This record gives sequence, C-alpha cells and structure tokens, in this order.
Amino acid sequence: MRYLGVETAKRISKIGLGTAQFGSSRWGYGEVYAEREAQAVVRRAVQLGVTLFDTAEIYSSGRGERILGEALGEALGERRESVVLATKMFPVVPAASLVKQRAVASAARLGVPRLDLYQVHWPNPLVTDSTIMRGMRSLQRTGIVGDVGVSKYSLDRWRRAEDALGGRVLSNQIQYSLLDRSAERGLLPFAKAHRRVIIAFRPLALGLLSGKYHDATHMPSGVRANMALF
Repeated sequence: MRYLGVETAKRISKIGLGTAQFGSSRWGYGEVYAEREAQAVVRRAVQLGVTLFDTAEIYSSGRGERILGEALGEALGERRESVVLATKMFPVVPAASLVKQRAVASAARLGVPRLDLYQVHWPNPLVTDSTIMRGMRSLQRTGIVGDVGVSKYSLDRWRRAEDALGGRVLSNQIQYSLLDRSAERGLLPFAKAHRRVIIAFRPLALGLLSGKYHDATHMPSGVRANMALF
C-alpha cells in the first residue's frame, strides 16, 4: 500500500474504503451483508494496508457508522485508533452547537473518542460556511475532531471554507473517474500545490468501468446515467 505525503497525525492510504453500502438495502445489500460481508470487507482492507475508512451520518440513518465501527473493532481491537476514520455531517441546519452534537454522536456510533476527519457532506446552497466552520474550529480546539474536510465543493467554495475555518480544510471529496475528469482543471492542481487531499468517490463509475455490466437492461439507473457520458 502507498500512503499520502501530507502532514497528518496518521498515515492516509492512497486507497480508502467507502462504506455507503453498509446497512443499505439498495442493489442487493441488506442484513446478511451487514452481519457478515461488511466485517470481511473491512478485515481484508486492513490486511491490505488500507488506513482510510469513510462513512457518513446519513448512511442508513447512522447505522452505517455503527457497522463500520463494529467491523473495525472486530478487525483491530484496541488498535482501532491506528486507522483514519472519516465521516460526514448533513449540513441542513449548520448551527455551530449542532455541529458539535452531531460530531459527538458520530464518534459514539463509530466507537471512538475522536474523529480523524470530519467532512461537510455537501455545500449548503442557502447558507455560507462561516457558522459551520465556527463549529468545526471549536471541535478541533476540544480535540473531538482532527482535520476538517468538505465534499462536492468547487475550488472557490473550498477556499472560502478555509478562510472561514482560519486554517486548512484538508480534503475535498468529489466524483472523479475516467468518465469525469473535470477536477483536473482546478481542484487537483490546487490540492497538489497546497498539500491538500482529493478523495475520489465513484472512481469506477458505480462499477461501469470495472467491466461488471454488459447488458444495459440490468444496470442500476445511476450506472446507466454514467454510461451516457461515453
């Protein structure tokens, strides 16, 4: 496994494990997957040197965080704090006090005292980041959160988020694959120049680039939408 060369408390693997499917009933996932396969997936990721594990409070209404926390506890035991746990908050009501409450709730579901990377799940189009970043700054001061990240942010909004935080916003989680390379026009150069991190979601375009699907009639709608980009 290769690791990023950015200055963080823990090494971040270049390949991370996204866990949106944990607890989900979509696309064939369900109880059996949550009880067995999720643990096996996490255990294998740990064996391969993956240190970055990403989830969110809205994944199955918090159940995704619980499943990931339990799986990491089973795979690592007391060494669970050796990995980088990243989760995301739902920014509909981004009051600073609520930011803290939700961070503490996510940490409890994950079974850890501290979130290594706490991300804003997407930019709220009606509210600036000043209030939410005030909450993030307080969480960093009290040690509940290590680094702050964002998701689906434009380059300009990423910069404004850093101004509001008064420090680095370490990461931006964006859709990036061979089918969607728009990030190469601004976000990637910025991250490289300023030692920030781009976290790519859907890097295989929901499986389309893996060669998994050969018959469009059996593709989930999201995969067919990606196929239209060809």
